[in-house]
Amino acid sequence: MIGVLGGYGAVGGTTARLLAGHPRLRVGGRDGAAARRFVDAELGGHGEAWQVDALDAAELARFCAGCRVVVNCAGPSYLLRDRVARAAFAAGADYVDAAGDTAAFAQLAGTGTRGRTAVLSAGMLPGLTGLLPRHLAALASPNAGLRLDVYTGGLDRLTPAAAGDFLLAGQEERGAALAAWRDGAKVARALTPVHDVQLPYFPGPVTAYPYLSAEAERVAAELGLAEARWYNVITGDGVLAAASTAGQAADLTRAAELELAGRTPYYVLLFQLSGPHGTRTLALRTHDSYALTAAVAAHAARAVLRGEIAAGLHQADAVLDPARVLADLEPVAKIEITEAVAAIDLVAPVFEEGAL
Repeated sequence: MIGVLGGYGAVGGTTARLLAGHPRLRVGGRDGAAARRFVDAELGGHGEAWQVDALDAAELARFCAGCRVVVNCAGPSYLLRDRVARAAFAAGADYVDAAGDTAAFAQLAGTGTRGRTAVLSAGMLPGLTGLLPRHLAALASPNAGLRLDVYTGGLDRLTPAAAGDFLLAGQEERGAALAAWRDGAKVARALTPVHDVQLPYFPGPVTAYPYLSAEAERVAAELGLAEARWYNVITGDGVLAAASTAGQAADLTRAAELELAGRTPYYVLLFQLSGPHGTRTLALRTHDSYALTAAVAAHAARAVLRGEIAAGLHQADAVLDPARVLADLEPVAKIEITEAVAAIDLVAPVFEEGAL
């Protein structure tokens, strides 16, 4: 049995559809009627529909009981933390989380997984944003003196859960705005936002906002990068304005809807690795960022079921095979790896006095 919590939502619904070939599937969420409608309409009636509130310990325990793997697609992640994982372990199940932040990982690391396998951050961001730099680094030789530039963002809807996580992204445990990675350490306030910039693969001018997440910092350290610069890319200023003034998830969701009105959604993950032997670019483009997250979560669940990941607590980018993940993403994304795109540099050069 695979249990998908939040299994009829933006991420969970696609995850459940991708796992529908599994003999036994359980779809749960706060609205039992919505779960039943989803199972009947999207899975042809082949699955169990459950009403379960992830904040209710008894309901969560009943949902996890009998599952081989529990895939958590509910949110917001900052509210659930390690709650679902612990219920899965208590039921003797392995665990995959399409989100899972640094705090949740730390809490689980402190108490163990009871011999089960747990894969956190099995989504797009975090997840692919850590996995794909590793893929580029594996293609580079030698690894010394490498600089990584990452640009992620676009124009897409924001679910209430995603909006809640977005509003809390600036917490220190999750990352640092304006920071960069240089010479083995995080450097505070090293970068500045860039407005109305044209970036390859992005259809029009955007705002690039520097943000070094906890995942970015960890990956930069593990890859031994000389420098790393991560940017959140935003189309239009409505979402940024709502985030800085309103502070409510509902306001942020409405702002994203207004930005999207009459326009085609898109999302881009752009990675550039530069070194002594040139620049290699990996671009991944999709019209549905939630489907991209779901594809990674479903891939991780299948990997756990096949016994490809050892028992213990893992971040998805550290244990999933990048090439196999990219192959699974082909139905929902366009992927290009090239050396033909020139290196992007949004950092203004520093001139010495008297230089023109």
